[in-house]
Amino acid sequence: MELVEQLLGCSLLSITRSYWAVRLITGEWLCEARIKTDASSGILQYFDWSNDLVATGDVRKIAQLWLLCPPSRTSPLGNTAKLTITEPDTAFQFKVGTVDSIVAASTKSMQAHIIGRVTNKETGDCEVFIWDTYQQGLITPTTHIYDPLTNGYKKDAHGSPIYAGRTNVYHFHSWREGISPLGRLELRTLGVRI
Repeated sequence: MELVEQLLGCSLLSITRSYWAVRLITGEWLCEARIKTDASSGILQYFDWSNDLVATGDVRKIAQLWLLCPPSRTSPLGNTAKLTITEPDTAFQFKVGTVDSIVAASTKSMQAHIIGRVTNKETGDCEVFIWDTYQQGLITPTTHIYDPLTNGYKKDAHGSPIYAGRTNVYHFHSWREGISPLGRLELRTLGVRI
C-alpha cells in the first residue's frame, strides 16, 4: 500500500507498534511516525496529537483519521483502519498504558491505541477502532465483547449486543477482560468540542 509507506517511511511489515495518521481538509497528511523540526527549539521530534493538531487548531481540519497497525498472529500483514470525519471537532485519538514499577525502575507499556469519532454530539456516542497490544488485534465498531461469565457475547439491559467499538465519550466502556472502563474522556485535551 503506497500511501501507508509514504506515511510511515516503511511498510506495515516493518513497524512494531501502531501509529495515527490524518488527512486534513487541505489535502496535507500528518503522521505520528514522521519526524519534524520544532520551529522554536530546532529539535527533531515526532508529530504529536496535542501539540501539532489540538494546540494549532488543525484538529478541526481533519478529513480522515487512520490507525496503522503492525503485523500480528491474527493479521500477518498488519492492519489499517480509516474513519472519515464529516463534522469538525469530533475526531480523537489516544493511547491506554500501564506502568509496572519496582523499587529501582519502572516500565511503561502501551495497552491500546484508539482512534474515534463522535457520532452523536448530544449523547456523546462514538465509534472507535482499537489496536489492542495484548490481543495483538484490531477491534472495530462491529466487534462483539465476549463475556466469560455467560460464555457468550455481552448484552445490555434490553438484550442487545454490546460492541467493543461503539461506546460513549462520557462513559467509555471496557472492550475486554483486564481493561477497566475508561469512563469520561478528557475531551478538551483530545480536541473534541461537542
